[in-house]
Amino acid sequence: MKNPIDINAKFREIYKNPLFKLTVITTVITVYLIIRQENIGVPYYDVFVYLNNALIFAGIPVGNMSVIYLSPLMPILTSLVFRTGYISANVIFILDGLIFISGVIGLYLIFRERFNEIQSLVGSLIFISFPLVYSWAASGAIDVPGVSFSIWVIYALVMGVRKNSKLLYLVFPLFTVAFLARYTSAILVFPMILYLLMNDDFIKNMKKISFGILAGLVIITPFFIYIYEKLGNLNSIINIFTSTLIGSGASVNDLGYNPDKLYYLTHILNYISVSPLQGTYSQILNPSYGFPSVLSYITVIIVLFGLSIYLYGIMKKKIQEIDIYNKNKTNLQLIILILLFIVGILSFFTSSYLITEFIILGALYVGYRLLKGTKIKNLEIDFLFLSWFVSFFIFHSIIPLKVDRYFITMSPALAYFIILGLSIVIEKYKFKFKQEKLKSGGLYFIVGLVFLSSITAVNLGHTPKHGYGFYIQSASDWLMEYDPNYQDKVIYSDYDPALTWSLKKEVKFGVPRLYTSSEAFSNYLIGNNADYYIDTLSNPKPDIPGYHIIKNITSISIYESNS
Repeated sequence: MKNPIDINAKFREIYKNPLFKLTVITTVITVYLIIRQENIGVPYYDVFVYLNNALIFAGIPVGNMSVIYLSPLMPILTSLVFRTGYISANVIFILDGLIFISGVIGLYLIFRERFNEIQSLVGSLIFISFPLVYSWAASGAIDVPGVSFSIWVIYALVMGVRKNSKLLYLVFPLFTVAFLARYTSAILVFPMILYLLMNDDFIKNMKKISFGILAGLVIITPFFIYIYEKLGNLNSIINIFTSTLIGSGASVNDLGYNPDKLYYLTHILNYISVSPLQGTYSQILNPSYGFPSVLSYITVIIVLFGLSIYLYGIMKKKIQEIDIYNKNKTNLQLIILILLFIVGILSFFTSSYLITEFIILGALYVGYRLLKGTKIKNLEIDFLFLSWFVSFFIFHSIIPLKVDRYFITMSPALAYFIILGLSIVIEKYKFKFKQEKLKSGGLYFIVGLVFLSSITAVNLGHTPKHGYGFYIQSASDWLMEYDPNYQDKVIYSDYDPALTWSLKKEVKFGVPRLYTSSEAFSNYLIGNNADYYIDTLSNPKPDIPGYHIIKNITSISIYESNS
């Protein structure tokens, strides 16, 4: 039997471990976010679609079957719980939260390959504290799960190249999971290729990754078979790939249509921290609607200063190492690098994202080869995270469909460079405190605490007790009580996925603004034998000939046919 003193010492060792502390902090925050989300309800349109797809995967057919081609991982995982008989939106909130915790742990482990324990801890806390990550982490959306699985792809890649080549077998299976969680995670292939090219054993490493393709196919093939059985073809998935490939992912009629290619760069301060002193809940979900906080400005100034010091040190070493024998080679690399960046910038504003991605990938590779001789430690990880940010930035900036939460794909890389810049400044200019404990980690602790306090203040100040999904469920509950035979009735709505989910029956789509007049919309409803129309978005509510309002719940109106 072990000595109790040894056991207590072991517990103290675990308690002091930064990863343990991070896991506890992340878990506490996630539990709070899940409880908060359960009170608010489903936050937006797409989550209702995922819930309806989960019902379909669970063998409970409702709604339009054609939507099952959307990213399936979260609906499939949710459906497994639905099959037990527990059908609630809370399931997808909890699953999101668990995957989020896993992603934060994975990010810490990647950071540890570049930073010390306290720096990695604070870098992970900064990631958690980003307004978009914090507000969407347990929302039921697929953005945070997509980036969480992407983090583990990169971890397997880095560790497979650096320490245990057997982990490379897991890279493609994990990549497949990340892809199924969010299709645009496929863009991760660009930083993956760059990282493999930067290492000398490219062919050897690629062989190991290639063996993992079989496992990836085993994961993804059943899904494609299911889609084919339900829809009779794979045209929906093929259309997603082709439209994304040529950069035609949105039209002017889409709510998220925005051709501004500098949109995310313009609002990057908002994505670091938003002001807690003003704003609304919509500014938490969409920080571009709000204003950057003072913390955001201070962070950017310090980080840019720190990164400038870092780059100056690298360039100084490079200049010192140049001699008569490699001067011509260095000059050639520099010329190629400049030309590629110029062409890349021109391509960014004129060509498809795919062309720009390859040009910038080439530029980053040349840049790495140019600086490799400086023998700077961890330079390849710096370029890995730089390519992570740039690859997703190019993709989401060029594609004309833009919403703030897409920036979540770039958040791990942003957190990386923030902690890199901060650590350089702190280590170079930290105050000479007498307390050794404060001197070694206190400044980092203060940074993490400030970020967490800021995002907590924002959420506590602006989070509503209930959201739109709550009131849609209330309206549905009222209709089910009003008409016990509602399952046999034809119901239309301008927010059909939400009503399909709350009523657990197919609700069809119809919206007055797409028709020339109220009479034209009325003729459409009557021609399709609509018994009810539920309007959630119109303001003011339209007069629909042949229908009358029987119930108003906040901004939701239920119309019933006069006949």
